[in-house]
Amino acid sequence: MSRLNPILAAVRSHVHTIGEQPASPEHRQPFVTISREAGAGGRTLMRRLVERLNQLDPGNSNRPPWTGFDKELVEKVAQDHNLHKTLVDLLGEQCHSWLYDVFAGLSSQTTETQIYRRVAETIRGLAQGGRVVTVGRGGVFITRNMPMGVHIQIVAPFEHRVEQMTRVLDTDTKHAANEVRRIDQNRASFYKRYWPDTPLSPSIFTVTFNSAAISEDKMVQSVLPLIPGLNTTESRIVTHKVTVK
Repeated sequence: MSRLNPILAAVRSHVHTIGEQPASPEHRQPFVTISREAGAGGRTLMRRLVERLNQLDPGNSNRPPWTGFDKELVEKVAQDHNLHKTLVDLLGEQCHSWLYDVFAGLSSQTTETQIYRRVAETIRGLAQGGRVVTVGRGGVFITRNMPMGVHIQIVAPFEHRVEQMTRVLDTDTKHAANEVRRIDQNRASFYKRYWPDTPLSPSIFTVTFNSAAISEDKMVQSVLPLIPGLNTTESRIVTHKVTVK
């Protein structure tokens, strides 16, 4: 991750309002954001996509390999902005509980908005550097006006998501269903707080997949032709925008 330090240093020296983008990016490389409903998937898709991209386009001395950021993003933000990573991890939770207050007291950035501003700066810095795949944290909103971006949305029927959550949490169906509802509600509130005038609709994404109807391997294969500059024979098999519902 040493390649990211100059990017993030530059971003920190020019603080933008959440949602604003640099007018003329100096370095344009493709990047991908993944947004997902609770239990619909996202982390494993990110890993598969990064692995396949590095097989097709491993980079060279001028272009680093593709890198994925999910939990790693939390750690990166905490490290670069001297925040406790629990503060970043709690973003989007509706309960500003005693736990949040305790960890907030350890940081000079004590409000959710101030902390999320740091997250947004980091996501923009990563996207501007390019060749990254980020999951969640409102990445589609933060980078939607930046060039070279591919924005993926993953959805699935409620029952399928509950089934997936049951396996992930190794719990019963009732608890998994409550967890899916809780996460969905928290994310909806989070988006509404920061982007009240931009609904989370399929129109802001490059492509939407139903993970109950299409495998991750097929998702990856459908995304490859959408990556700007990825010129391989295999990636040109599919050349149209794919929306699976």
